[in-house]
This record gives sequence, C-alpha cells and structure tokens, in this order.
Amino acid sequence: MSAPIILRQRSGPIITVIVWAFLAFLLGDALLRGAWDTVGRFGPALLLIGWVAFAVLWRPALVVGTDEVEVREILRTISVPFTRIRDIRLGSVVTIEASSPDGATRTIRPWNAPGMPRRKIDSGLTGGTRPESLDNHPAFELLRRWEHDQNDAPGREMRAGTSAGAEEVRTRWSFGVIGVTLVLVLLVAIGFI
Repeated sequence: MSAPIILRQRSGPIITVIVWAFLAFLLGDALLRGAWDTVGRFGPALLLIGWVAFAVLWRPALVVGTDEVEVREILRTISVPFTRIRDIRLGSVVTIEASSPDGATRTIRPWNAPGMPRRKIDSGLTGGTRPESLDNHPAFELLRRWEHDQNDAPGREMRAGTSAGAEEVRTRWSFGVIGVTLVLVLLVAIGFI
C-alpha cells in the first residue's frame, strides 16, 4: 500500500527540541567559561535530562504499516497485526482492542498517541460550536488502513475469533532505551560522588 506513517503528539518533538536547546545553552555556557569541573559534574545530568525528554516525549509513537500497527511506548514496543485488531476507537485517547488465538481481548492505549482535541471548533454558520469530525482526527490514518485491510481481504482469518493462522500480538522490550538510561544514571551517580 504505502510507507509506514509515524503518529505522535505534535507537542512531543517541539518540547524535546526546546529542552535540548536549553541544555545545550547551559553546557555551552560552561564550556565557554572554561568551567571544566562544572561540565564534568553536571554534563552527565544534562545528558540524562535530554535523554529522558527524548524517551518520554519524542520516541513513543504509533507506527502504522500496511498490515500492522506498532505501538512504541517508553520501555516496550507492541506489534499488533491488523488481522488481530477487533476495534479501534479514536477519541481523546486512541484505543486498540486486539484478540488472541484463545479469544481473549487485550486493550491497548498507546502512550503519547495523538488524540482528538477536547476543544470545539466554530461552525461558522450559527456562531455555535460543533465537535471536530472523525476524519480530522490525528490518528485517522490508523483507522483508515485497518478498515482498508479488512475490506481487501474478506476471506482472511476472523479478527475476533480463534484463528490459528493469524500472526500474534508481539511485545518487545526496548533494551536500548533501558541500557542508555541505566548508563546515564550511573554516570550521574558517579559524578555526584
């Protein structure tokens, strides 16, 4: 169909870049003043703050592919094939209901997924307000691709039933994020000793 689409809150990368710019200013100021002891002592802490901003605000996302959605959270990633999705609800929170081969339902509410704003927009006709439409939802492409997958393959496994041939919902831990965080915490601890 088409390339994967990465969906996340718009504010996440913006806030992360602002935090990085502030931290770079602090580190640059210490370097220009020649305060090497300050750089050695507080540099790892500044790196940790920048890393946490990235891991919490920028990295989490919904990666919508042609046949699955990847829910990238802070410490783990959940891959949900479209054949396992029973329902997708778009609102202030995106909710994905997935089924397992034994019929159990798992509800996934992605961290930092784009949600529908709670505000209303002016209709322009009466001066009143109306709710924003579903097709304007930031995560509408997820719903559209899932529905397209359902319509293209009506003979595929039942999404709510016990289909043995369908792929499983997979959860992977983000060992890279965990490892970098632990190393930076260790460097901060050593720097303050």
